[in-house]
Amino acid sequence: MAIYRSDQSQLTFGAEAAQGGDIELNSGTLVGGGSDVDTTLSSAANAGDITIAVADTEDVSVGDFIRIGGPDGAAATIGTDVTEEFEIRRIVHTTATDGAGTYTLDRPLGFYHASGDTVEEVTAVTNTTANEFYSYITNVPGVYESVTAPDMAPTIEPRYYLGTAAKRQAAEFYSGQQTYAGSLGGMVLLDASPLRFPLGKMITNPSLYLHGSEYSSDLQAEAKKGDVWINTKNATNLDVGGYLHITDESGTPPSSTTVQSGTNPEVVKVQSTTGSGTGTFIQLSQPLRFDHAVDVNVQEVAASPYYTHTITPEISLDTISWHLHMRDSGETAANDFDRRYYGGMVDSASITAEEGGLLTFGWDTVNFMGMLHNQEDQADAGTNIFNSANAAAGMPKFAVMNTISGTSDINFPSNNPYYFSQGVVKLFGSEVARVRSFNIGISNATEPRYYISGRYGRNRGPSEIREGRKSYTMSCTLALPDTVAATSDAYTGATGATEIFKELLLEGNYGDAAGAKGFAVQVVFTRGTNDSITIDIPGDGTANTGLNGQGAFITSAPHNVTGDGSALQVDVDMIFRDLKITVVDGIGVYP
Repeated sequence: MAIYRSDQSQLTFGAEAAQGGDIELNSGTLVGGGSDVDTTLSSAANAGDITIAVADTEDVSVGDFIRIGGPDGAAATIGTDVTEEFEIRRIVHTTATDGAGTYTLDRPLGFYHASGDTVEEVTAVTNTTANEFYSYITNVPGVYESVTAPDMAPTIEPRYYLGTAAKRQAAEFYSGQQTYAGSLGGMVLLDASPLRFPLGKMITNPSLYLHGSEYSSDLQAEAKKGDVWINTKNATNLDVGGYLHITDESGTPPSSTTVQSGTNPEVVKVQSTTGSGTGTFIQLSQPLRFDHAVDVNVQEVAASPYYTHTITPEISLDTISWHLHMRDSGETAANDFDRRYYGGMVDSASITAEEGGLLTFGWDTVNFMGMLHNQEDQADAGTNIFNSANAAAGMPKFAVMNTISGTSDINFPSNNPYYFSQGVVKLFGSEVARVRSFNIGISNATEPRYYISGRYGRNRGPSEIREGRKSYTMSCTLALPDTVAATSDAYTGATGATEIFKELLLEGNYGDAAGAKGFAVQVVFTRGTNDSITIDIPGDGTANTGLNGQGAFITSAPHNVTGDGSALQVDVDMIFRDLKITVVDGIGVYP
């Protein structure tokens, strides 16, 4: 008998343009015969919307799957008859069954859809040709050994009624709210893909452009965060697999290969192209991380560059989708067990390394809005959950979604890990040579919110997840350096064995009339030329007095004496206000 095994499982993730909007292009199998949903959007729908307004609700049934966007009628062929985003959602409520109305969907939209976009009823995923679907929840965040799956945790509440048959026992049970929380801790960090989600945003700049008018273009139309198609005015030298820099600047293109960028630059990879001149549409390998205005410069990146990715804190965090795929020991695709979790916000994360080991990273807690799965029916569920003739009966949260299974579907990292021995830690401006371990913690104090609202299809998960106060901690174990005289001045570079003790007593206040300023910390891991990760505390690298300017402060550093006769070491705990992560590598595009 075949069984499910943990080593026959894989977890991948993708970024969302809006909370809860898992992203994939999916045509589905068109339903025909005159009794199917066939209408258009009567107003634009944004990524994150859970309701859509349609021109005609005729023939709709709760439980129908619909494709929003794409061509009218036949299945979409990417790059041939469609150059826009399209996706499948399930109808869980409708305000009408004839004429104009509103559909409530099983989960938020992943893309923006313009007014007039088609809405077609579909049933299953169509995988007959490679161009009919495209998944973006395919990124491997690192090397991991275990996953705490954020499967639904329902609240089942007992009710005690008065009655002669009560016997002090619960008379009835009711379902309450649902929670979805998971974790992926202790990943070996291979690249920057998981780093921005607990912190904020990532901007990317290449090291060099190709120079010449044939390598420069502008956006023909506004591009929205989450888009996987962009329209450029002129793109005559685009190669599939090539890289473009959306500079987030408009005006005259750069006059040299020198990189120029605005507030939110990013690099994109060309997946396919269609059209020419002012109608050149480019499909991207990953959804856009930012909105970009019309006429923003698009520059072709030179061959074999390196890229600088700068990750800084933001008020609002981007959310992620997880896809957990399990194949049985008999490797029978028909028995695949797939679960997808959407609207994930990283509550806490940690960066850790210790002597003799590797740099690791963990999404220690991630709260999600809900989940989907591919388990279509269950013997006891009956057919009354969704009673549409074209909808699968039975299991709540069943969804039509792309298969993410084979090696061709997955973006496996190819980088080497970061080794502890390649790291350098600087405290108080001086390198500390005897760091034995460190741990940097990031907490967002996220809070799932449950609002009064219409709920359908047994969806009682969070209405949204909100960020709380962000806080940072760092702990490290230091083997104390060589001793120096007690009168040594740390500012001359003579940092001796008692420097940590002195810093503990000073509490980050060095006599400045403006008050305490703390100190700067820098952690750098270098794998090679133009291949490094740098963590700066505070983000600008300099600790200053005053609001929003201070650095790190020691909160604990006991200089304990043990009986093992070993060299004295200190466990140091710190708090700080701000950090920045800078990654330099050869990867142009991250989710």
